[in-house]
Amino acid sequence: MDIATLTEFFKYCTIINVAILLISIITVASDFAYNMHTKLGVWEGSKEAHKQSAYKILGNYKILTIVFNAVPYFALCCCI
Repeated sequence: MDIATLTEFFKYCTIINVAILLISIITVASDFAYNMHTKLGVWEGSKEAHKQSAYKILGNYKILTIVFNAVPYFALCCCI
C-alpha cells in the first residue's frame, strides 16, 4: 500500500464520518429522536438531559473523527 492509496483512504473516511456526524446532529436537534427514545422506553429522563447526553456523544465522535481521520489525511497530504 503506497502513500497515495492511504491518502485516498483517509480522505474517504473523513468524508463519510463528517457526513454521518452532520446527519446525526440534524437528527438529534429535532424532537424526533427524543420522542422515539421515550416511546421505545430507552430514555426516561428530561428532554434537556437527552440533548445534553446526545451532544456529549456527538462531541466525542467529532473528536475521534478529527484525530483518527482528518489529521492523518492532512499529514499525508502535506508529505507528498
